[in-house]
Amino acid sequence: MKEERKRILEMLSDGKINVQEANELIETSIKKETVMNLQNKGSSDKFIYVSVEPKDTDGGRKIGRVFVKVPFALIKAGFNIAGLIPKDAQVEINNGLKKQGMNFDFTDLNPENVKDIMASLEELTVEVDNEDSLIRVYSK
Repeated sequence: MKEERKRILEMLSDGKINVQEANELIETSIKKETVMNLQNKGSSDKFIYVSVEPKDTDGGRKIGRVFVKVPFALIKAGFNIAGLIPKDAQVEINNGLKKQGMNFDFTDLNPENVKDIMASLEELTVEVDNEDSLIRVYSK
């Protein structure tokens, strides 16, 4: 990808593109590189698990058991796709989310933030033990 950036800077130097176009091409190049790096990172064997184990039984059979397994690769893909959304569309999405009470900003999703988020998810453990069930959200 360094070659791609070098080529972009050469096009800028030769006057074939302006500074804004060069910046947009470099941002796109960085996003593509991030996607490739995250896809090749090797955490495809990691998962986020959500488990609900009911405590009451009906004749020895647990009712209402839930088990969900979400691959890290799917979570990364979601972040990567979000990073490829054009800036003007991100503003519209952000405004729509805020109207729904969700304070999320797509412009905060940069390669470093995605890496930090994924690292945080690797350490995730949540347990709720109540009268009816044991609820666990964890990664491994």
